[in-house]
Amino acid sequence: MFRETIFFNDLANVKDFVAMTSKYDKLKINLISDIYTIDAHSLIGIVSLDISQPIVLEVPEDIKTPAEFLEDIKPFIYHEASAG
Repeated sequence: MFRETIFFNDLANVKDFVAMTSKYDKLKINLISDIYTIDAHSLIGIVSLDISQPIVLEVPEDIKTPAEFLEDIKPFIYHEASAG
């Protein structure tokens, strides 16, 4: 399992994220916020979350997370300064 906290600056950032995840359509990617778990490939699902707060990204499968995916999520990784 892979987990990382991510943050979206705005809706354009969400669209960029969904475009990035679409390259990994065979990889199960979840976003977890409070009690909600949604498919990270879903733009509508993501905008239904509170994107003003950090969100947990999870790849629940017991497979090795592709190195290219790990590189692609770097711009979305939460750093405390990015939320301010």
